[in-house]
Amino acid sequence: MTHPIPDLARVRAFLRPWCDADVALDCLEVSHVTVGPGGPLRALYEGAGPDGQVLRLVAQQVRADEGRRLEAELNRSHRRPGSGFVQPAIYAPELHLLFQVFPADRRLGGLAQAADGGAMAPVLEAALAAHTGGARLAGVGVHVVRYKPARKCLFRYELTWADGAPRRPTLVYAKLARRTKFERTRDILGRLRAAAGGLDFELPEPLGTVPELAMELFSQLPGVHLFTLVDDAAFPELCERVGAGLHHFHALPVALGWERDMGTTVTHVTDSTAEFAALLPAERSRIAGLGRALRAALTALPPPRLGLTHGDFHGDNILVDGTRVGLVDLEDCAMGDPADDVGSNWAQLRWHAFRAGARTPLPNLGRRAFLEAYLELTDAETAARVPTYAAMHAFLYGYQCLRHPQDPTRYEDAEAMLGVCEHVLETGLP
Repeated sequence: MTHPIPDLARVRAFLRPWCDADVALDCLEVSHVTVGPGGPLRALYEGAGPDGQVLRLVAQQVRADEGRRLEAELNRSHRRPGSGFVQPAIYAPELHLLFQVFPADRRLGGLAQAADGGAMAPVLEAALAAHTGGARLAGVGVHVVRYKPARKCLFRYELTWADGAPRRPTLVYAKLARRTKFERTRDILGRLRAAAGGLDFELPEPLGTVPELAMELFSQLPGVHLFTLVDDAAFPELCERVGAGLHHFHALPVALGWERDMGTTVTHVTDSTAEFAALLPAERSRIAGLGRALRAALTALPPPRLGLTHGDFHGDNILVDGTRVGLVDLEDCAMGDPADDVGSNWAQLRWHAFRAGARTPLPNLGRRAFLEAYLELTDAETAARVPTYAAMHAFLYGYQCLRHPQDPTRYEDAEAMLGVCEHVLETGLP
């Protein structure tokens, strides 16, 4: 099914009879879309919910027979949500959409329990017992940090202990994922921590797992995201530290049992090319040409010496707290080409330099400092592959910009990143 996602007025009008009068449907907006080659497939709607929480609904394109079946299945397995809707799943045949009211998610079976503080209290007590001496929890506050429908959800739990002992953890993060992802990633953080002596990046501490919920628990890392500091005079120096730190991270003696190979990368570019063109049809020919050029450039690269890679390395996964720099979101680590991580952060730094324009040179200085620090430490073969990955990530980031409908500059940003991709493919990096 590839019907366009309906306009907000139609969605709000359909949902109104299905919720209490005080639900702020007029504040509901599309925050993210998932697309296929023919156009949007799923949308995440977010708005103001009760008690300061965020109201979240996922709308998925489904045929009428399948929609009715899934609606009944979800309503049997989930109780009424606390967000003011009469049931957790609602099918709209005239819109071709199945709405799932958070925490209903048919791909994340444990999400409803994970979002319930009362239900999680005994679970967290047991999972954290090795760190708390078996203390009893008096209360659990639940906050959703980031939700990716059908894929994963990051929670922050605020814990109140019955004995009030000051050394008990009062803030714990938890990542709930699909079962296959959890089984593959559950040990990554512990293995990295064990090998990370002297690493420039501070890593979260693993605190345990909840296998029945496919959930990992880990400590908070203090700090602010690196990309919030692009106007700070210290930004270039921080980027230099990040470049050197990334090289150290790549050299950690950790051999994971899975690989991010070139075939997977090329397939991702192929799929993203079709989806990018569906969101920006006016540039369909240009996008298709760049997709072909990227695939050719990637497949022409000599095979790398596989090493540890982060898999989603950019400044929003780097936390700065004074002189400390932390690295988070480590579940995508795999054995792969280190140049991939370098190209990822370079492309996003290039976007920040574009947005800053003539206002400040700091993002551009940071981009140069990051790249120079990494290249000074790496081998010539890895350095030679970085421009191809930088072009690829500029292309992919342009596509990602279009998936956030509330961003007023998304088309301008996408055009800019297409230009960066073209320039790097033609001339390389400075």
